[in-house]
Amino acid sequence: MRTLPDSLAPAARFLACHSALVALALFAAIGVFVLDDYGVSTDEGSQRVNGSISLDYILGDEDALTEGYAGNRYVDAFYGVAFEVPLAAVERLLRLEDPRAIYLSRHLIAHLFFLVGGFFAWLLAYRLFGSRLVALLAMLLFLLHPRIYAHSFFNTKDIPFLSMFMIALYLTHRAFRRDSAWAFALCGAGVGLLADIRIIGVILFPAVLGMLVWDAIRAAIRDGWVEAKRAFANAGAFSIASAATFYAAWPALWRDPLFAIEAFETLSSHPLYISTLFRGEAVRWPNLTWDYIPTWALITTPPLALALAAVGIGHLARLCAARWRDMFANSTARFGLLTAACLTLPVAAAILLNSNLYNGWRQMYFLYAPTCVLAAFGLRALAALPKPRLRAAALALAAFGVAAIAVQMVRVHPYQNEYFNFLVDKSGLADRWQMAYWGVSHKEALERMLELHPQGRVSVNSRDYDIHTPIRNLWLIPREERRRTSINRYAADFYIDRTAENPAWTRDVYGAPIVSLVDNRDAAWAAYLDAYSAAQQRQPDFRAHFDVYVDGGLLIYTKESCAESDTLGTFTVLARPVHPHAVADYMRDDGFADKRFRFWDYGKILGDACIIALRMPTYPLESLNVAYYPADEGRDTWSADIPMNGHLAAYSAAQGSEPLVRTSGFDIYRDGDTLAFIKEDCGEEYTRGRFLLSIFPVDRNDLSKRPRDAGLEH
Repeated sequence: MRTLPDSLAPAARFLACHSALVALALFAAIGVFVLDDYGVSTDEGSQRVNGSISLDYILGDEDALTEGYAGNRYVDAFYGVAFEVPLAAVERLLRLEDPRAIYLSRHLIAHLFFLVGGFFAWLLAYRLFGSRLVALLAMLLFLLHPRIYAHSFFNTKDIPFLSMFMIALYLTHRAFRRDSAWAFALCGAGVGLLADIRIIGVILFPAVLGMLVWDAIRAAIRDGWVEAKRAFANAGAFSIASAATFYAAWPALWRDPLFAIEAFETLSSHPLYISTLFRGEAVRWPNLTWDYIPTWALITTPPLALALAAVGIGHLARLCAARWRDMFANSTARFGLLTAACLTLPVAAAILLNSNLYNGWRQMYFLYAPTCVLAAFGLRALAALPKPRLRAAALALAAFGVAAIAVQMVRVHPYQNEYFNFLVDKSGLADRWQMAYWGVSHKEALERMLELHPQGRVSVNSRDYDIHTPIRNLWLIPREERRRTSINRYAADFYIDRTAENPAWTRDVYGAPIVSLVDNRDAAWAAYLDAYSAAQQRQPDFRAHFDVYVDGGLLIYTKESCAESDTLGTFTVLARPVHPHAVADYMRDDGFADKRFRFWDYGKILGDACIIALRMPTYPLESLNVAYYPADEGRDTWSADIPMNGHLAAYSAAQGSEPLVRTSGFDIYRDGDTLAFIKEDCGEEYTRGRFLLSIFPVDRNDLSKRPRDAGLEH
């Protein structure tokens, strides 16, 4: 048998004893190296706001919670901030102002906390089984889930919760092994922090407390109530520490402790309706099938982890069967049962309660922590095989499987969040399963755009995503390149799309395109030329620093000879609708009423001239108030009211046809794509009414025959 040279023996012993730390150091180095490859996700902006609002409240701003969560963002208040407040504190302590520095620091801290979760996976497996090899493989399984690895950079909701769940599981095992009030107080603090990241973390509280009560009852029956005092003391320490930490780490509870109940009720049936492509069909809550979570987990988790977890469940069942009389007294078996419950009961609850789930199974990523613990049970079973050759072959196969996962992650980098395992047919993948939801690929699309347009100003827009997705990813573009890039909502030079015909650039995963870049420079130039030409053929509606025209569906500002200072101004448009009470909500939705626009978001320089083109609102207008605010406050500003005509077109068209429905309130007409509610004689009380319109996909021929069945309600 060959032995290592004496010179290599110390290094080999060091690696054997500190393999986990060496692996974590390697992961950290890789994380820093690839940090800039991941974009900004759809949730990161609101998550950062959450942390900043709570930090302001902690620092003494009594109105921060009320003002910060006003309006449509209020649902964000129900998310815990135990991870976001430290991120906000780091941002302020380091005085980070550039968005690139802010979000790269957030990505780095989030990823490092994910690695901390991996270390606790190693620690837990080592404490359970005493094998460094089993513990190392368990840690690698935790860290090498492709989707979760990618999310560890940009998902500060679900991945910190996963890492904290693993930490809480370790603290739970440690507390029951040490059987002391201090150990259970530390465990309680971990469970409290877990719930402060996401309120669903409270599920671990009754599980631990129930085991403690069971210990107390068993001790009282066996040895009398005097011996049960320790278990009751442990339960008290755990409960007090959990409640105190939960309260202390969530500033919203300082003002209203019952806020936690409202948060749990709201997030358990999240009031958000998002469709997810699932087996080729767009499904959304409440019409999810029972196998939604199991299916997503099975097809996006490395098969090695699934197989080892299945072996672990079998090993645990055999362990419990062999010692069924005292399996609840055996710390390893009982902890295994707790872990199995943490894996299965949340899935069962989500199915029975028909929870609102979307974007795959990312809300349930925390289930991967108990999955890895059960996989460690499976690795322990393989390590205990009686025949040495069989044991070595099984562990070598597991190591090979870990290496294969790493290779897959390198192949799809940096889009490991799009990973599917071999259980999914990769042909036509994007037509059957949701992909590219998070919009992180926009960062690479913006980088390719800047390469195609290396000098001068360039504008971009998004077709299949909301406008904020490219804006978020611009935050990670270096300042010099970011300053020459704008988001143009009228006619952009480039468009970012999921799929497009004849794209200038595209990125695919498994042959399925996840983002494309469309070169629209010629069309954008032509659109501005057409708008400018149309404006020159008529008199302006208002002359000022800029000439202002209203032409069809466009509002146009032109200046025949302009300097750079002219393009630094902002423009305000206040739209006054015909019936303000009826369209107030629509005004807020389309963002046009009382809205300021930057020149570069809507403008171009045509030779010596400047032009801005804004799309007009779709609702009927009485007048527009337009204003110009130059960047130099010393210069004069101007504003004007422009009356609008033609807002009775829908009314005139309706009068030429019979109504679909006559009611005691309003007659209802349909003309082309327009739906009109008309009352010939109405007073102020009618314009204050509300109208509920529910649209379901129906045969057009049914609309006139069965308006109520078709979903049209007055």
